[in-house]
Amino acid sequence: MLSFLGSFALALFSLFAFLALRTLYTAFRAGIRQVPGPWLAKFTIFYRISMVTKGKGVQEYRQLHEEFGDVVRVGPSHVSVNDPHAIQQIYGISSKFRKSDFYSVSPPFYEGKPLDNMFTVRDFKQHRLLRSATTQVYSMTNLRNYEPHVDECTRIFIELMKKKQGKPVDVVTYVHWYAFDVIASITFQKRLGFLDNEGDVLGMVSTRTFSAKYFAFIGQVPWLHQYLLGNRRMVLLMKKMFPNTPDPHGTLFATISEQIDQYDREERQGRTDFLQQLRRKDDPDRLNHKRDLMNHLSNNILAGSDTTAIAIRAIFYFLVKTPQVYARLREEIDQAERDGKLSELVTYEESQTLRYLQAVIKEAMRLHPSIAFPLERVVPQEGARIGNYSLPHGTVVGVLPPLINRNKAVFGDDVDTFRPERWINADPEHLKTMERFYTTFGHGSRGCIGKNIALLEICKFVPEVLRRFDLEWASPSDTWTLTAGWFWRQKDITMLFNPRD
Repeated sequence: MLSFLGSFALALFSLFAFLALRTLYTAFRAGIRQVPGPWLAKFTIFYRISMVTKGKGVQEYRQLHEEFGDVVRVGPSHVSVNDPHAIQQIYGISSKFRKSDFYSVSPPFYEGKPLDNMFTVRDFKQHRLLRSATTQVYSMTNLRNYEPHVDECTRIFIELMKKKQGKPVDVVTYVHWYAFDVIASITFQKRLGFLDNEGDVLGMVSTRTFSAKYFAFIGQVPWLHQYLLGNRRMVLLMKKMFPNTPDPHGTLFATISEQIDQYDREERQGRTDFLQQLRRKDDPDRLNHKRDLMNHLSNNILAGSDTTAIAIRAIFYFLVKTPQVYARLREEIDQAERDGKLSELVTYEESQTLRYLQAVIKEAMRLHPSIAFPLERVVPQEGARIGNYSLPHGTVVGVLPPLINRNKAVFGDDVDTFRPERWINADPEHLKTMERFYTTFGHGSRGCIGKNIALLEICKFVPEVLRRFDLEWASPSDTWTLTAGWFWRQKDITMLFNPRD
């Protein structure tokens, strides 16, 4: 018995000794040990976990960079970068920096297996294949095909606001419903019915909120995912234990599958949605390609709602909180209407002639990009020199969009001010610099492929709402409430939509 206890104690001691030595080696590894940062971050991932759990990551990252400089160590193997000139090196088209394991916790299960999409996949070749299959449907030349879908949802939103008769409206909720319905209509020519029912259809909004929190938290310790929602048995066990818990991913996949089958049966003519463009009638292997089709369609809906809703909320918020900007934009829209330059519903082409509108949209999305977390990449085999530091292979580096978008060297000393004029009055060289380092939609080949569709929605919806309603702040608090997980979510945005004469 004593021999067994002695062996157990020795094994336990050896394990602790190994873990301690590995921690010390990682903390003081050549290259990364020179990078400044909080003392605790050298030894443990809990420093980063604490930032996620508090929901104040953007503020905390900003404070760290103000204290330690452009390159800051935020974990044993993690470095945050706030140097605009490192963007091309890390995210450029020819970059060898692959996505980190952080992204491995995001894919939903479909037919018993994780469904990696363009956002989650880390292999360069696989990403190119996925992206090339859908490049055309996301192109600028295709935008006109999607305008009727946006218009349909905009009409419903406008009628809902008219019925409110100037009563307070929860902008966070209604804009999210709008964004979900638009992207569903663009995807398979069928609204999910958020606006029609004025409710969280399929529990999609609540589950997306949970998924984003899970992604941000477990992404700090991705090896845990295989024992949690990354474990099919665990997922099935949870369903048995909590049978009434909604399964929005499963319900969404079932809805999309139904739409695919209906499209195959009816073979409709004149459709302009994603499904019509991606589903080839002459494909002899179309049954085997259904998983790929499910991948693209579900990714479009899951990725295209939260980000667009966050952007629209930010635009409305900054306008209401900056009366002089709001007045100037409203006058631009009104003048265009008086000149007969606007259709019954503003077209995308017409929106591009509203110069101040474009500046307002860009400025709001500069101040409040949708993503509130470093876009993590792994230093390649040969290592990398970032700033004054030579980082070894395996180091995880990332740029935080809200910080780069407020970099004074790029955007000027008034980076915290909502000033759309910066995009109009800048000289050509400065404007080019701001455009180059504007990271709201990411950068390089892994940049947001849905950028054009998001801007289509925003550029049509915002002026249409402003030409029909006067927005007025109606929240009990003076400002919104922000929570930084993966998304930079807003709360407490209540407004009056007063119909204009």
